[in-house]
Amino acid sequence: MHDTPDYDITELLLCGFFIAGAISCLIWAGASLCDDESFTATEAAGLSLMLLGGCAHPKKYLFDCLSFPLSFIDHSGRETPVTVFAAGAGLVLWLIGLAGNHFG
Repeated sequence: MHDTPDYDITELLLCGFFIAGAISCLIWAGASLCDDESFTATEAAGLSLMLLGGCAHPKKYLFDCLSFPLSFIDHSGRETPVTVFAAGAGLVLWLIGLAGNHFG
């Protein structure tokens, strides 16, 4: 087995921004639930999951989101099925909330 590379300063900063964004999205989701806006809460929870899913490898996650479907950075081995599932589930929740707010 090979060792995974350590985080560099850019990845630490991106991870901090992702965690701060996820916390603010969770606060937004809680406020939306209190106001009985379920689709807005679903949208915010989806964004939070997507941001938390990107914390395992923030640089690759950011570049993949910006350059979909191209990949410019090789896998580091830090991605796990749980983080990939969290990002995918977050995308589905965000799309459901977006569609509900747009069509509902």
